[in-house]
Amino acid sequence: MASTRTKALIAGGTALLLCLVGGVLYALGLPPFDEERGEIKGSAVCKTLGASGGAADVLRKVLPGESSYSFDDQVMHRRVDDADRTYETACFVNGGGKMLLSATAEMVGYDKAEEWVQEVVANASAPSDVTSFQAGDKAVASERIAAIYVPCRDKGPREHLSVVVELKRRGGATDAEVREGLSSLARGAALFAHRQAMCDAPAKVAG
Repeated sequence: MASTRTKALIAGGTALLLCLVGGVLYALGLPPFDEERGEIKGSAVCKTLGASGGAADVLRKVLPGESSYSFDDQVMHRRVDDADRTYETACFVNGGGKMLLSATAEMVGYDKAEEWVQEVVANASAPSDVTSFQAGDKAVASERIAAIYVPCRDKGPREHLSVVVELKRRGGATDAEVREGLSSLARGAALFAHRQAMCDAPAKVAG
């Protein structure tokens, strides 16, 4: 009789434990209750990010897993001639009801590239967290941001394009992979913006 009661208690305790573990896994979205990750197709990626196939590969690596992703590509100001001193675009990547990444390009003018760095980095990373990489007249990256100061106008006022890619929420990639991925996205966006803005100064950005 005692043996039967003991077995019943063990069985009940095991069932309770399984329920608790299952509840935790479900709440955290872990296997076997995790949602299937949504697909990021090159054809859906913002055109302003440049080469869509390469951009899609990077996004799959650096973004967190979500059941679906959406892309909002905006062209607010398109430069129409040499006298036009405006160009502005933005790309927003969303998933799971949250913004995951943004990429902007805007024609700007600073007396010094360091002033540009201080302004674009301030809201995303501490200055001590960024390192330089080779692109444009100045380029910096961290695990949260990659930005390039791209020469645009060679005649008249020497405006640049400020290209900034900011990761709002990251996936499981390493710090080095994120930094490399964001730098790659910034290069693609910079080359696209340089062409679309009809810049006459060399971009100094490798394709």
